[in-house]
Amino acid sequence: MPTGAPVKTKSSVGWVVLLLLLAALAAWWLARGDHAPSPGVATETTPAKATAAVPPAQAAKPHPARAKDAASDTDRDAIDGRVLDGVTHEGIPNAELTFLGEAGASTFQTSSDGSFLLTPAATSSVVLSTITAAGYLPYAPEIGNSGVRVTLARGQAIHGVTLLLYPAVVYQGLVVDARGAPVAGARVRLLGSPTGDPTLESLATEWKTGAGGRFTFQAADDAMLEARAGESRGWGHVDRGVRVGKTLRIQLGHVPPRDATITGHVRDTRGAPIEGAVVRGSPSTRWGDVATVFATTGPDGAFTLPDVDHASYDLSAEAGDHVRGVRENILGGSRNVELTLDRGLPLAGQVVDGHGAPIPMYTLVARRRAGAARVTVATQSVIDPQGQFAVRVSRGDYDLLASARDHARGTLTQAAAGATDIRIVLGRGATLRGKVIAKGDHAPIGNASIVCSWLPRPEFTGGSGTAGVLPADPGTVTRPDGTFELTGISAGPLAIRIRAEGYHGKLEAAMTASDGAALGPITIELTRVDPDDRSGTELVGIGLDLYPDGDALSVTRALPGSGAFDAGIGFGDRVIAIDGVPVAALGLENTLARIHGVAGTTVTLTLRRDGRDVQLVIERRNLRT
Repeated sequence: MPTGAPVKTKSSVGWVVLLLLLAALAAWWLARGDHAPSPGVATETTPAKATAAVPPAQAAKPHPARAKDAASDTDRDAIDGRVLDGVTHEGIPNAELTFLGEAGASTFQTSSDGSFLLTPAATSSVVLSTITAAGYLPYAPEIGNSGVRVTLARGQAIHGVTLLLYPAVVYQGLVVDARGAPVAGARVRLLGSPTGDPTLESLATEWKTGAGGRFTFQAADDAMLEARAGESRGWGHVDRGVRVGKTLRIQLGHVPPRDATITGHVRDTRGAPIEGAVVRGSPSTRWGDVATVFATTGPDGAFTLPDVDHASYDLSAEAGDHVRGVRENILGGSRNVELTLDRGLPLAGQVVDGHGAPIPMYTLVARRRAGAARVTVATQSVIDPQGQFAVRVSRGDYDLLASARDHARGTLTQAAAGATDIRIVLGRGATLRGKVIAKGDHAPIGNASIVCSWLPRPEFTGGSGTAGVLPADPGTVTRPDGTFELTGISAGPLAIRIRAEGYHGKLEAAMTASDGAALGPITIELTRVDPDDRSGTELVGIGLDLYPDGDALSVTRALPGSGAFDAGIGFGDRVIAIDGVPVAALGLENTLARIHGVAGTTVTLTLRRDGRDVQLVIERRNLRT
């Protein structure tokens, strides 16, 4: 099984990349309609690859969409579900779903209430390729990838598959010259994104500015656009500032065109060419407006990556039944770059509930253990009546996590590459009830998103190599009166992130969940964003940017005013233990759980500084990032 989408996190801004991965890199999961919104199709993790771990079989014949009763004898072979609006949770009529199998593509539309139905002629495996609907950002994974592997089996029904699409946001674009004057007649085109999001085929990808240098466009989060007028060029991307202000400004200048190429070959370990491998070139750093580029290998394994500049790119290649191959820091214009793909070893098993019954819908993440870091190497969203999974990985030790609706995320299951009898058990989880109100006038805040979060800034910035993306814990949105109910919460220290338009986000991390527990009700106050103020996140923490470094976490920055800053912790210090427990043993989630807590309490850090170990007691404080 190929890996999840790679993102380099080489500086203290890595947390941004991780959050973008969860919020913008086609982040999606098979969720209930009350889960928190995120762009694209909603699931628990980044998209899995189209080359599923099991051989694809003939696609099931599409049937007219219709609602089914789970108790009916006539639907024992059915897989049914709905495509919903991710904001209103209403069914989307006439949404087109395309599945790919050995026999090719099968496309069909949802009914008036957004429902669909699949019934197999025989046991087969297909992958969900696209979902499109007028007025919505489509689900269209990057070239060569897909998000859901579906096993269709006679006599085994799966009910209630829910897929979310989000309305396409309309942005205003402005193209100006080097002096800031509007440029009429400039040509603008969509390039992609730094993180590798695909071009959305159902949306326009080229525009022309009007008399005032303006144009109107729709694009996914982090989309990259190029503007040209004569010999002048400029680039811009839809970052958080653009998403808030709904305006993208592109300034033109006399800069070299990005018309270089990178060429090479993809081969297996015996030197044989691999045809049809997807090669991706991602910018090695996140600075600058550089988009990810793609190519597919020919019969001789050759590829050409177009439209690159002379910056540094990280190249990866993916093909069915192979482990992803990587070459880092390849300069634009390089020739004859060789990428080698290994067959790897399987990780296979089953996901079950507390009674041992198969869980038919879930998302699986496999993370390789690398000292204090956990590097995501495979993601797979699965619809399988028997709850079975299989991914291919390189040699090593792995943590496996599974997430499913109405269940808590499972505890870490450790396995070595080659294991084929893995069993992951998911409990029911805890339930949290509460209300979100505005600070000051206590007005209820409706449609605020609430998700369990293990990636708050500034406590962790991912890992070296590919980013450590975790499956999302349960999420929901508040009702018009500000109340909410969050279910399926994993046992252990609980961190929830709250976001609402016009308010500073907030991270609450002062509760502990247990399986089956009822938590709350709690009241959460959000602070309104000042018109001249930048929005941020309020949280309780010690204020460190940390970066995995072998068996330690290296400090890249201490936030001024934080407990860590006042304790004298700074760049170059390495955290080796928290409350006496080595961080290499804790990993990401437990590290964060121990760092966060109640304002005014303390945590003990063991630092390695100048060759000696130092213990410091750090106060947790209210911070705004």
